[in-house]
Amino acid sequence: MAAKGKLLLIPVSGDETAALAKDITRILRQDYGMEDQVELLKSKRRRDIPSGTTKDHTHDLVIDVFADKEVQVDVGRNDLMDIIRGKHIALVEHLLTPNRDASVNDHIMAVRGMLDVLSELGEGNTLGRTLVAPYLSYVRSHSVEKYRKRGFHQFDSLRRTLQDYQRDGLDTLLVIDPHSSKAEEIAQQLGLDYHAINPFQSGRAINPAKLGLRGPKAEEITNRLRPFQQRYETLKRQNGSHLYVVSVDSGTEKRAENFVDRANPELSILEVYAQIAYFDKDRFSYDQATTVFKPFSLINESNIDPEGTYVLIDDMFASGTTVNKVAKCLKGLGAKRVEAWTSHAVTMPQQLKEANDHSYVDHIVCLDTVPPHPELKMEYIKASADLLAAELYKAHQRLIAQR
Repeated sequence: MAAKGKLLLIPVSGDETAALAKDITRILRQDYGMEDQVELLKSKRRRDIPSGTTKDHTHDLVIDVFADKEVQVDVGRNDLMDIIRGKHIALVEHLLTPNRDASVNDHIMAVRGMLDVLSELGEGNTLGRTLVAPYLSYVRSHSVEKYRKRGFHQFDSLRRTLQDYQRDGLDTLLVIDPHSSKAEEIAQQLGLDYHAINPFQSGRAINPAKLGLRGPKAEEITNRLRPFQQRYETLKRQNGSHLYVVSVDSGTEKRAENFVDRANPELSILEVYAQIAYFDKDRFSYDQATTVFKPFSLINESNIDPEGTYVLIDDMFASGTTVNKVAKCLKGLGAKRVEAWTSHAVTMPQQLKEANDHSYVDHIVCLDTVPPHPELKMEYIKASADLLAAELYKAHQRLIAQR
C-alpha cells in the first residue's frame, strides 16, 4: 500500500478521547494488520508548548480552550501539511462528556476547528476527512411527523449540524447507534458517506471477509463486535424459556424484532414475536407521556411470566424515566427481573438522582460510548474501540479503493 493510502487518527480532545483513539489505532494494527499504515497524531494543550515557541509554520498542533471556554485550534501550516498530505484523516471525538466541564457545542466547535485548519491547506491535500464519533449529538431534535401533524414544530438541529460538518469539508461520518434514522437520510442528501454501527447486531450480520479476517481470529474479533448478543446468550443459558425482550416504543420495534430473531435461530417467526413485549409511548407535553402495551402485543397484562427476565433494549439512557415506567408496569404485573440494555448513557449531573433510582429496574447495562459520570450506577461494556475500529477499517478500505 502506498504512503498516500495511510490512515491518520487525530483525537480532537484529550483524556478519554485520546485513550479511545489510541485503542482504535492498536486494534487496527494488531487485529486488522494495518501496522505502519495507520498513525496517531496527538494534539497538545497550551501548557505543553515551551515558553517562547514562535507562532510560525513549524508550530505543533494545539487544541485547547481559552479562559472563557472558547475553543482554540492552532497549528503550523507547513508542519501539518507534512503530516497529513495524502492521508485519510480520522478525527476522533466524544461529542458528549458529562464528566467534563465541556458542552456538546464545545466538542462540535473543536471538530469544526480541526476541519477549518485542514481546509486552509487547500483542496486535494488529504485522501479523505472522517469524523469518528461514538455518540452522535443533536439527533433528538428534528421535525417528527406525528407532532408536525398536530402543528408542533421543532428546530431541526440534526440537519443544521450535519450541514455544518459537510460545509466545513467533512466527507465521512462514522457513529455508533444513532438515535434517529433521519441522520442517515440527511447525510445522504448532503453527500456525506455515512456509517452507523449497530451494537445489537448478530454474528450473521458481520461478514469477516469485509474485515480481512480468516480462521479462529475472525471468530474472536467478531464476537467482540456483538456485545449485547454475547450477553443475551449468557442469559439464555441461565433462564431457558423465561427470557423476553421489550420494545419500549415504536422507535425500538425493528431493533427488538431483529435482535430476538437473530438471537434465536431455532424459533419460528411466530415464536420470535411471542418473545417480545411491545409498548407504546406518546409525549403529550414535555413532562407527560403514556406507556401502555400495544394492542397486538402477544405479551400483555394477562400473561406476564412470574419467572421471566425482561430485557428492555434502547439506544439512549438519560434520566431513566422511560425505563422505570416500563419496568414498574412489568414488575407490577409479576415479572421477576427487569434489565435495561442501552448504547449511550447520556445522563447529565442534574439527572443523576433520578437515573440512579433503580426501584423497579434490577440492572442497567450500557456501552462506553459516552465517558460516564463517576456517580452513575450502571454496568459498562467496553466495546466502542472495537466497534469503531472495524467500521473505520471498512470505510478506509473503500476510500482507498475509490482513489
